Amino acid sequence: MTKTDFEKLSDLNVDFFERTKISLLDPLGLYLANDVKWVKLNENWNSLKFPVVIGGEGQPILLLHGFDSSFLEFRRIYQSLKRNFRVIIPDLLGFGFTPRCATNEYTPSKIVSYLIDLLRTLQITNNLKIIGASMGGSTALKLAFEISYSVDKILLLSPAGLFGEPKRIPFPLNQIGASFLGLPQVRKSLCRQAFAFPDECVGEMEEQIASIHLGCKGWRNSLASFAKSGGFAGTHKYIQNIPIKAVCGVNDRILGKKEIKNIRKIDKLNFVGLQNCGHLPHVDLPSISTKIIQDYFLDLKIS
Repeated sequence: MTKTDFEKLSDLNVDFFERTKISLLDPLGLYLANDVKWVKLNENWNSLKFPVVIGGEGQPILLLHGFDSSFLEFRRIYQSLKRNFRVIIPDLLGFGFTPRCATNEYTPSKIVSYLIDLLRTLQITNNLKIIGASMGGSTALKLAFEISYSVDKILLLSPAGLFGEPKRIPFPLNQIGASFLGLPQVRKSLCRQAFAFPDECVGEMEEQIASIHLGCKGWRNSLASFAKSGGFAGTHKYIQNIPIKAVCGVNDRILGKKEIKNIRKIDKLNFVGLQNCGHLPHVDLPSISTKIIQDYFLDLKIS
């Protein structure tokens, strides 16, 4: 493919996002989407443009979403955080609204390399704070390991992939699995599972945001490629002496009680458990999560 061919494919993605954005039912999601900048990266990524939410002023804070999600995951804490920080929320490589023609491989190492190039492009070299949610927690640990000189603090929200070994899913099972995850009833079930009280908290807005990126060209193939790689696993080995805190919902049905117990055992993670909270503290309890984040990153005493 020529450079022009890649750009045409990428432009299809941008067009899809712009059309889709105006259909968002959640006003907080629309507010967040309106702050998306399309950042052009180097030849490592075919010189394509990637969606990155950038807003606010102050020290930089990088937010990393979970598996098969998008930047929209952080819609309920974005407005508050941008009052005190320069907030940067990229879609992870191969997820969300990113161009799926940027590379042929979607692996943990490629995701981290992409983030390093993005930070360089944005000229962020020090005092970086990182928030990683679910799989984004593992991403945060691996990224911080690679650029420890730039990272000030890390906060993990229900981090996934800290233990175990990568489980590579071969072809064609990876493609079958990705297609299964695209089924409307499966999406609805997974969305409900992420909340502590889905009957009260999950409606059309939540279900839309959980699936809205599936219309991106190449969604299934990038997801299948990531599954084939084995994904993130065993990332607790990347924990360093950088200050770190882990916040989990005690009603998390995705991580489960055993995983949370193992997270609690790691002293360096400074575990905080939230009552009446599921797998997404920043969505289930945005006010409490925002206070924890601000108190931690601004060195304020938690009252």
